[in-house]
Amino acid sequence: MTIRIMLVDDHKTMLWGLERLIQAEGPGLTLVATAGDPAEATALCALHRPDIVLLDLDLKGSSSLDILPSLLANAGTRVVILSANRDHATLAAAVKLGARGVVSKEAPAEDVLAAVRKVHGGELWLDQPLMQALLGQLVAPPPAAAPEAGRIAALTPREREVIGMIVQGNGALNKELADRACISERTLRNHLTAIYQKLDVANRLELYMYATRHGLG
Repeated sequence: MTIRIMLVDDHKTMLWGLERLIQAEGPGLTLVATAGDPAEATALCALHRPDIVLLDLDLKGSSSLDILPSLLANAGTRVVILSANRDHATLAAAVKLGARGVVSKEAPAEDVLAAVRKVHGGELWLDQPLMQALLGQLVAPPPAAAPEAGRIAALTPREREVIGMIVQGNGALNKELADRACISERTLRNHLTAIYQKLDVANRLELYMYATRHGLG
């Protein structure tokens, strides 16, 4: 399967290097478009519907966070942030808005390619130094005990088991987790939907952080 990629960066040298990197990988990766500003990125993403958008956080002085929802409105498109920005609050915001990966612009080329493939496969990719800093930013002190105790008490034993698999799964895909639990992916998704509602979290990353913070799993 060919992974269709769009590059969004306002630095021509960076774009040139990424283009060569993708071309060198042969038929497994295909470059479908490049963009250098937010308006162009939004328009080309809607036109080409790439599998992966490699997105620079800073485009001509404006934050790419503003266009993330528009990029992700295309079904099947996932975003990997390429960042020279070490502002942890900004990176956390990108993940909360739906970015599936964060790679430092200083990372080796093989890390960029690995991030593209992992995110295309449905996994998260946060390089190790950023992972630690990002989790530190996102994991807030626990709120008042009573409301959280009520939410946690509402979980069924099966839902607690699913949470445990998420915590211990190291980013495993839903299919793999479902196979471990001897259930279908659809049943697993139903469990996750119920868990998200009960714990007031939005996705697996927030669930992982919530479970870690409160000793679940």
